Amino acid sequence: MTETKQTGLLVEGMKSYPKALGALNEFGRLVVSTIREVVIEDLDNLASAIGISLREDEVGDYVRPNRLAMSNPKDAVLGTRIDRIGQSGWGLYSYLYWSKGQPKLSVSIWLRDSTVAQSIVTAFKKLSPTTPVELDAGREVYISRALASDNPDQLPVVLRALV
Repeated sequence: MTETKQTGLLVEGMKSYPKALGALNEFGRLVVSTIREVVIEDLDNLASAIGISLREDEVGDYVRPNRLAMSNPKDAVLGTRIDRIGQSGWGLYSYLYWSKGQPKLSVSIWLRDSTVAQSIVTAFKKLSPTTPVELDAGREVYISRALASDNPDQLPVVLRALV
């Protein structure tokens, strides 16, 4: 970057950074809060579907990046997780992410045991052949659905359909 461009960026940043950062923080808070509300409302149904007990106090924030240094903008994620990786070898995630500039909602389970992950994908495909279930890196089973950027009210509706 040339010195002139850097100077222009610094001048503009001095004016707009506080408002821009505030807007980003509020956007993230609203998205995480909305996802949390849906997950907590559907927690009993989700627990019943997977055959284990889930508690409201286990639902934590899942935000990437969680600081200013961002190694890869395609990894931006806002949502929630239930992390039992240390105890039981799995984590349950509900989140908004962006793929090729398109916002998407996803529900996933990460499993330490890749054999179990593959068996879940196989079972899903038998039960619901039209549901696009995917396996990432051999350990994360997920379903996703695209969102329209200009209709934020659909976020809880689409997430309920996924959960």
